[in-house]
Amino acid sequence: MNPVCGVCGRDNFFTTCADCRVPMCDSCARFELLAEGCGTVVPAYFCPTCVSNPLANPNAIFWQMKE
Repeated sequence: MNPVCGVCGRDNFFTTCADCRVPMCDSCARFELLAEGCGTVVPAYFCPTCVSNPLANPNAIFWQMKE
């Protein structure tokens, strides 16, 4: 059985948050590209709480500007 989304409660699990590891559905997951090293870009998904937290997401300032 797939875990339910820890954000909205639906049962269509997609991925987990890169920081707090809460399970999320595709509607609640926030996609982000993170730079690591020289020329390396890593895709990551954050929950709505962690995506705007600068301690979890180095690009949080851009999400904070949207709010």
